[in-house]
Amino acid sequence: MKQPRKDGNSSHGDSIQQLPEECVVLAIGMTTPADACRAAAVCTAFRSVADSDSVWERFLPSDCDAILERAVHLVDFSSKKELFLDLAQEQILLGDGKMSFGLQRSYGAKCYMLSGSRLLDIAWICENIYWTKRSDPDSRFSKVAELLSVCWFCINGSINSRELSPGTHYAGYLVFKLTQDASGLSSPRQISFVEVGGQLVGSAHTVSLHPCEHASCSLSDGGKTLEPHEHKEEGGALVRYPRQRVDDWLELEMGDFHTDTSYDAEDVKMELHEFEELEWKKGLIIEGIEIRPKN
Repeated sequence: MKQPRKDGNSSHGDSIQQLPEECVVLAIGMTTPADACRAAAVCTAFRSVADSDSVWERFLPSDCDAILERAVHLVDFSSKKELFLDLAQEQILLGDGKMSFGLQRSYGAKCYMLSGSRLLDIAWICENIYWTKRSDPDSRFSKVAELLSVCWFCINGSINSRELSPGTHYAGYLVFKLTQDASGLSSPRQISFVEVGGQLVGSAHTVSLHPCEHASCSLSDGGKTLEPHEHKEEGGALVRYPRQRVDDWLELEMGDFHTDTSYDAEDVKMELHEFEELEWKKGLIIEGIEIRPKN
């Protein structure tokens, strides 16, 4: 049995170094970004290849260059690995700032957020007695949409599936916060759903824009473990509630869907509305709808 080398690397490292670089690139490129980082950290024989542009280009979307051309500001990077990690850390604004783009750190799937004030279709948004568009220091966008007063509302956004990563389980999340004097938004009779190609995905969801106040939200209910943002109300109705994000905004999952393994173009529509209880509502500040792989 061979003894380990004194430098801490086994003789397998020498064997690996004998492999053609193309083979190592192909092998690491078939894993995940996280695996590539581990390979670079634990094996010196892998390090130069695992950090190379040849490997990290495989983790970037095939149309990444075209997407970067739409960026509001020049995206500066010294390597494809740096570009990937930057996009996984913070989204960039595209076009004239109507949406943002980033990557999921684990697998490199595309993530987007549609600006609430500029890309979402919000009923009465053009009437300044009902809604206003204003700046917010916490937002990535130049403007957010703030609800002043309506008795019913309808919010929806759409994205073409060709913009997304194929063969991926996505969800749409309304990203928002509430003012201190917000009211009329706690009703559990609001509805959200997702349509792909004009067809409803699964079923509509009963939701509430006000955070859940029930301690049992994170407990098992009736043999089913509920997610922290779900609660079973009296009568058995399962209501989705928003949860806190690390950036201090709230997010409410509107629904989920799968993209096809091909790049067939279909419109993905995400909607949230409340038409039943005509109570006046105010204090909702919408940053946008985020589309990212479902947790």
